[in-house]
Amino acid sequence: MSQCARYDGAVVLLLAQAERYPFSGSLFGVIRNWLGLVGLSYLMVDDPDLFTEIIDTVGDLCYQTTKWTLEHVDAPFDFAHFWEDISFKSGPLINPKIFREKVGPHYDRITDLVNDDGIDIVSLDSDGKIDRLIPVWLDNGVNTMFPIEVGTWRSSIGPWREEYGRELRGVGGTDKVVFNRDYAAVDAEIERLKPLVDLGGYIPCPDHRLPPGAKWENVQYYCERMRETFG
Repeated sequence: MSQCARYDGAVVLLLAQAERYPFSGSLFGVIRNWLGLVGLSYLMVDDPDLFTEIIDTVGDLCYQTTKWTLEHVDAPFDFAHFWEDISFKSGPLINPKIFREKVGPHYDRITDLVNDDGIDIVSLDSDGKIDRLIPVWLDNGVNTMFPIEVGTWRSSIGPWREEYGRELRGVGGTDKVVFNRDYAAVDAEIERLKPLVDLGGYIPCPDHRLPPGAKWENVQYYCERMRETFG
């Protein structure tokens, strides 16, 4: 069941707590959890009808849960959120063409639902290099990407914004390895982020947990400098 949570004064429609709420906003990632990547990959070839039935069933459960929440929970929701985690360091865990064909319509149906309720920010959590899936999400109403993992593939909202325009928004993208270094590295990272923040529609932050070896004084310094720089 979806739930409401208050975080920093914002009420959020949680459609994506896959570990606790597996039917509330994960259209493909939760299926991958159930079957495993290898099992899911075989299934889409060995039994495409069952593969489609599972996706359609989960998609309808997500839709009905979202619909019930919007109708019965009296809260001024600021945004809707999906969880997937369907990419790794070199790309998606599913062929984007299949993802568009099988999963895209369920995103479209749910995002239309939340848009009709006045929610115009729809975010999605998927780790890894998501570049090839971004067009599918954007075309089906998801407009905010989280996280933006710097990783070994150096993801950044800059190239995404150049390709897709201001409709694409994002959260994340701070290179957290600077916390293992020194104040100069932190300053350089904040300078790198400045032109990205100036694009608008982007909130920089470290993705996931801080790395082993992070120095607490560097984290404190980062927070102070971020407040001074961005308010």
